[in-house]
Amino acid sequence: MSRQISRRAFVQSTLLASVAMPLLSPAQGTSQRPLTGEATAQAGDREPLPQGRIGSRSFSRLMLGGNLLSGHAHARDLAYVRDLMLAYHTEAKIRQTLELAESHGIDTMNSWVMDNNKPLFDHWKNGGKMKWIAQVRLAGADGFDQVRRAVAEGASAIHMTGDAAENLLYREQFDRVGEMIQFIRAQGLPAGVGAHDLKVVMESERRLFDPDFYVKTLHTHDYFSAPRGGETEAVGRADNYWCLDPEAVVKFMAQVRKPWIAFKILAAGALHPRNAFPYAFQSGADFILVGLFDWQIAENASLARRVLRVTMGPNSKRARPWCA
Repeated sequence: MSRQISRRAFVQSTLLASVAMPLLSPAQGTSQRPLTGEATAQAGDREPLPQGRIGSRSFSRLMLGGNLLSGHAHARDLAYVRDLMLAYHTEAKIRQTLELAESHGIDTMNSWVMDNNKPLFDHWKNGGKMKWIAQVRLAGADGFDQVRRAVAEGASAIHMTGDAAENLLYREQFDRVGEMIQFIRAQGLPAGVGAHDLKVVMESERRLFDPDFYVKTLHTHDYFSAPRGGETEAVGRADNYWCLDPEAVVKFMAQVRKPWIAFKILAAGALHPRNAFPYAFQSGADFILVGLFDWQIAENASLARRVLRVTMGPNSKRARPWCA
């Protein structure tokens, strides 16, 4: 399956690659070198990123993921990485990262409501305009305490996390997902459903839950620790993959007329953005959610602009209509 993906991704993204490749020198290989100081300021233009709508609200098509900021490393068996991320991402560094992202047109971040989101709130107090899409799980007597907290703290949209939706599906309690959607929407905010397992989206569509958006993983298997033959779990037990069958995801999502935020598109850092960004947008994602260190922001914002110019252009071979 990984070889099929590789060939398809290559064919689909040939035109996009010609746009993305000038951003990176051959010496960089598959890494992204740090950009600091003057280099950061020169690395990307400050044009607004293209926007898309979810419900009545507008969001940048490149969104900032919260995992790196909160130390959620997905570092396979490297035990020190979480501590390293937390040591690097002091509250001051997170505020700097948010300011830099906003200056390069990234106006939306996504994080779990129970993480330490104080740097975001301080960013707002200092005049920042970063929008927040909050992740929630069931909590409290009626299950909606985290939704209430997200609303009170200023979320612009809310979605149930993928693991929460999957657990409900596997326990045959999937009606709770529909109840969560309705409760979020009753608060006046767009309501979404997250998923690693495509079955969550399929069941939501089958039951006509009608969320305002989906947050679904998408990445190719063109990296060393990708799933090998015989692995059938929706998420790799060795913390090695989050999208078991990307071809099936692309095929099914082509029929879904809801905005799609694709996440884990870099396979937790195993894939380079110059390959992953074109693949995600060409495959039908309306937005991409990407964890970025501060020194990666300028380069990746510029890359996203270039890729979007092609995928939103008249010669695009995109797999589905834009839904946002």
